[in-house]
Amino acid sequence: MAARGNDLPEFQTRRPTSDLEHVYNELKQSFMIGEFAPGQRLPLPDLAAAFGTSQMPIREAANRLVVARAIEALPRRSLRVPEATTERLDALLPLRLQLEGEATRLAVLSGNQSMTAELTAINDAMYAKVPSEDIKSYLRLNQQFHFTIYQNCGNSHLVDLIELLWMRYGPLMNVVLSGVLSRTGHIRHAEVIEAIKEGDPEKASAAVRADILEAAGPIRDAIVSAKAGGVAAPEAG
Repeated sequence: MAARGNDLPEFQTRRPTSDLEHVYNELKQSFMIGEFAPGQRLPLPDLAAAFGTSQMPIREAANRLVVARAIEALPRRSLRVPEATTERLDALLPLRLQLEGEATRLAVLSGNQSMTAELTAINDAMYAKVPSEDIKSYLRLNQQFHFTIYQNCGNSHLVDLIELLWMRYGPLMNVVLSGVLSRTGHIRHAEVIEAIKEGDPEKASAAVRADILEAAGPIRDAIVSAKAGGVAAPEAG
């Protein structure tokens, strides 16, 4: 699948934290919400310029991402986002369904009903972004919604694994148009909130899994269509 070029997201420039941690966290976030396109090359000089740093923290952060298998190391110190394939989708999707479903179940069992107010506010903010097709804000809010739940599961190791999966899965979301994600997510999120209010862990878990599955359908269609037509799939972000 062809990449869109080397356009980079808008990163926050350096903050009081170390350059390495700042660069890594910004890149990690961008991968998790699908700001990088499958097959996109990431030249170190371009990333350094975007962050306003030397190449050293960029290289160290990139090494972490290679270990996490979010990006690929190519010859001549080149980096690339993995291509979008149905094989990659089929490898990652079942893991997301299992781990995120379990994290949701545990979060409901924790009995923290206070998160429903926060989840409702996030979901309403997501819905407000749909008319303007502000995909970046929408996907950031979507991430916030999911991890507000997962961080209440009481298992930090499980949350870490889910973050790792999102880093690998995020670029796959880049191949679909924003409206496809918007139409399904808001409804399923409302079902999750209702299940949490009812204290029903299985119902909440099923709603989260349904949300993930419905979003994956258009991704699969876009990958298959692009492969059949020999052209790039529609992009978001």
